[in-house]
Amino acid sequence: MDLALIALSARPLAASAARAGFAALSFDLFADLDTCAHSARCVRVHKKNGCAFDGDDLVQALHSLAPAGLPVVLGGGLEHDPALMARIAERNPILGNAPQTVRVLKDPIALAALCAHLGIPHPPITLEAPTAEAFTGASVLEKKIGGAGGAHIRRREAGDLSPPAPGYFLQREVEGQSLSVLLLANGSSARLVGASRQWRAEDPEHPFRYGGAAGPIVLPEAFAAQMQQGALNVALACGLVGLVSVDFMVSDAGWFLVEVNPRLGATLDIFDVDPLPPLMGLHLAACGGRLPDVLPLPSEAHAAGVIYADRDMVVPQEAWPAHVADRPPAGAAVAKGAPLCTVRATGPSVEIAEARLVELTRALKRELGLEPEPTVAP
Repeated sequence: MDLALIALSARPLAASAARAGFAALSFDLFADLDTCAHSARCVRVHKKNGCAFDGDDLVQALHSLAPAGLPVVLGGGLEHDPALMARIAERNPILGNAPQTVRVLKDPIALAALCAHLGIPHPPITLEAPTAEAFTGASVLEKKIGGAGGAHIRRREAGDLSPPAPGYFLQREVEGQSLSVLLLANGSSARLVGASRQWRAEDPEHPFRYGGAAGPIVLPEAFAAQMQQGALNVALACGLVGLVSVDFMVSDAGWFLVEVNPRLGATLDIFDVDPLPPLMGLHLAACGGRLPDVLPLPSEAHAAGVIYADRDMVVPQEAWPAHVADRPPAGAAVAKGAPLCTVRATGPSVEIAEARLVELTRALKRELGLEPEPTVAP
């Protein structure tokens, strides 16, 4: 066994690790067919509070199955719990950013202060009642500190001046397109891997839930240099290592940095493709201080969208199409609102890849008896 992988969904990490030739021990909440196929061993960890790790079960499984000293790579799902990250690191070194670094970047006050220090536009935030002038007349979002995937985000009712719930913060909503920059960093330098655009898979209970991403894209010409420099400045100021992503909201009027994800994420589906070298290998090398001189762009555009169950359902016996990832086994129970699978598409341009994704998503939803409306916003 070469390394352990831990993420709410470890499949993108496991696929990249397999592409790099590593034998991985994967821990996540699903143990779907893809993750098992890409891993030397795959373990399903108990859930807690809906869609989060049961930390005790995760640590027990790690200690039972992984030898002490086996390095760990983390994906999404632990940012809200740096203490759990620290428990993991006590026995198994984390190849990536340290728990204390994640704690700072996921502290909304600290991130706002860092952006102000670096001169990076960032939406006003507060841990108190939204009575400041910056929130007057604006839509306000309530977000979980360290939350991932967007399902935790809610828009406040107009005129609601109550403080956020414990563990949450308020942010002024800014309009625009959601764009993300993927960086490879070694603590003192960084390279741009590529940029992507993202969309939401909305339903009445989850208006800001992550829907998917497509790329590589060209950032808006008016702001591209500023956005790239802002992302690089954050990475260097925090000494970030490995693959990290920086999320923005961009409109014709300007741009805002809204989030920093100091770990591997969903855009592996977009960028862990030929002719790029396997990104897991690049991540591990960067954690050791080594960066490539240049990184090629993918030869095609890629799009990946998540399908969520619109009701409690049991996965049918039919075989999954080749363009589907995160495939649950036949007979698995999937709760309403939970992710069911990921659909992937390629094309000579981002627009064509997205259009193909829409059609493939519609077709699969028809086969599964799900609501026909696509979640992709071309």
